[in-house]
Amino acid sequence: MTVNGISSMDQQDINDCILENYAECNNPRVFYIIPYFCGQHPKCRDPGEWALQKAKENLNENYLLVGILEELEDVLLLLERLLPHYFKDASAVYHSAEYRKLGNGTITVKKQVPSPEALKVLYQRMRSEYNFYNYVKDQFHLLKRKFGLKTGGSTPNKKYEISSQVEIAGPSHEDDDDTWLKDIYR
Repeated sequence: MTVNGISSMDQQDINDCILENYAECNNPRVFYIIPYFCGQHPKCRDPGEWALQKAKENLNENYLLVGILEELEDVLLLLERLLPHYFKDASAVYHSAEYRKLGNGTITVKKQVPSPEALKVLYQRMRSEYNFYNYVKDQFHLLKRKFGLKTGGSTPNKKYEISSQVEIAGPSHEDDDDTWLKDIYR
């Protein structure tokens, strides 16, 4: 909703946006990453089990590495090992003073942390997305173990974690068959 050129997000806080179902915070097409990994099949546009499974299948078959931002340093280390020609010294650049100076210009202004109630609502709306994210994270950790990378990455910001009262659906994929990794150097 826009009033005099100002969106409702500018006039309300993030909790109101989520809990009162404003379009900016409730449009599933804005949030879903599953269609990106699922592909161009028409079923990929319908959030559901088929699209989720296809996204997981495509992740395993078509991507060398999908990292997670909370462990960006480990992503860079893996890229250095997997594709050294392209990512040589990526970690050194990331830790350099020049990069830190550039990074300081991207601070979010007036950042609001959603309430536990709002986070719970978001989790319910994005259940498949959380399932996919956890799958990506499990696959990333599997790849880290395969390459002997034992660093923990950066610690996630606890303010943004879902309350432990909200159960995350789906089994852990830590023990899944890792045959997808066998062709990594073809």
